[in-house]
Amino acid sequence: MRGLRWLAAAVVLVIAAMSSPAVPAAENKDSRAALKKIQTQLRSRLTTERVDAVRKLRTFPPLEAARLVVQFGISDRTAEVRRIAYETLLTWSENGEVCRFLLTTLDKEIRRKAEAATVVPLIGALLDCDLPEIEGDLLKSLDALAAAPTGLIAVLTVADELGKQADRLALKSLRKLTRLKCFSSAFVFRRAVVQAIARVPGPQAIDASLELLPKLAGEVRGDVVRHLTQSTGQTHGNDGDAWLRWWKEHRTEFEQPADDGPMRLKEFVVRDVPSYYGLPLCAQRIVFVLDMSGSMAGSRLEMAKTELIQAVAGLPEDVHFSIVVYSDRVTSWQRNLIPANAAAKKNAAQFARGLLARGSTATYDALETAMRFDAEAVYLLTDGRPTAGKIVAGNDIVTAVVRDNALRRMSIYTIGIDVGPAGNDFDVFLKGLAESNFGQYRRVN
Repeated sequence: MRGLRWLAAAVVLVIAAMSSPAVPAAENKDSRAALKKIQTQLRSRLTTERVDAVRKLRTFPPLEAARLVVQFGISDRTAEVRRIAYETLLTWSENGEVCRFLLTTLDKEIRRKAEAATVVPLIGALLDCDLPEIEGDLLKSLDALAAAPTGLIAVLTVADELGKQADRLALKSLRKLTRLKCFSSAFVFRRAVVQAIARVPGPQAIDASLELLPKLAGEVRGDVVRHLTQSTGQTHGNDGDAWLRWWKEHRTEFEQPADDGPMRLKEFVVRDVPSYYGLPLCAQRIVFVLDMSGSMAGSRLEMAKTELIQAVAGLPEDVHFSIVVYSDRVTSWQRNLIPANAAAKKNAAQFARGLLARGSTATYDALETAMRFDAEAVYLLTDGRPTAGKIVAGNDIVTAVVRDNALRRMSIYTIGIDVGPAGNDFDVFLKGLAESNFGQYRRVN
């Protein structure tokens, strides 16, 4: 039947073509002249002229127009033109001819190892296409792209941009990205996609998070729990079955709460997960970083040792961890993350008990060392502002760590011992360091 319907439609088109007057040569000439005029406008020095030219292309035959958008628009020097070019490509997302052209162009760019900025708008536009033959080929191309470090940056950038878009169309594309091989293999990409989904308001994003929850572990699973808790006000923690039961009963009446900023620490207690100074240890790969400068001597150091030993003792055996201690020098307990088995926990406790406090505070150097581990989360404990090391100023440390962490996406949790009044420089530094790196800040008196 499908073939017959296609044949009947073809016959109708042929008859219509035979009975309709041919397109005059003058009209073709006018169309070519108009496109030539658009090309000239696309080369204008004025941003407004180039934006207008891209918009005008939406009225031209899609394939010809798409070629010009790709040639001029998506690589334009101005962000506004690039945005309009991308939005223009989205208007043809169900045009198979255009999408095939975009996919062919993407494959060429992948083969020549183009920069992320070139391929990101192509990927974004193609993700919006629901034609099965395009979708399957696109995912194959993206898997090939993400196999290289520069390609992984490109798909990572797409996830981030979709998160900024934060609407139902973005959510549809993000769900497609969860089917890529790198979603399973690359923590940084998996986290980017999950966090982007969490930025989309409404029940559809909660549907997506609940669908992913049983497939995830570690810090990314913690991201999903945070999203569910933030969006619903419920505290079912790590219990996926409890979340599903609650959602089944309340989905139809769900209303998205207003975004009132970061959630309070107590709302992130996760069931069946160990904690460190009250912070949940969700990650599967953890680095504990302890300030051993002279000011930590005495009761502060004894409390720090006790908290660390208890936290390590509670780690499941499939978690990997290490310890970094610092004053004006940095020392790693192990060169690599090791499984939290009984022997490792015993050795870690012995190491902790032997720690002595002396010297100054090289906080950046310690964080730099911690980020060399293949970790999901870093827990920094300190009682004083940085006074030594490669970078000392708090703002500069935050800037450098954010830069260093951009392609790692580790959570950095900060624990401040006796930091003083809220809002002082040290307090602001620790808070900013955590919140700029997917973590939380805990004050301890």
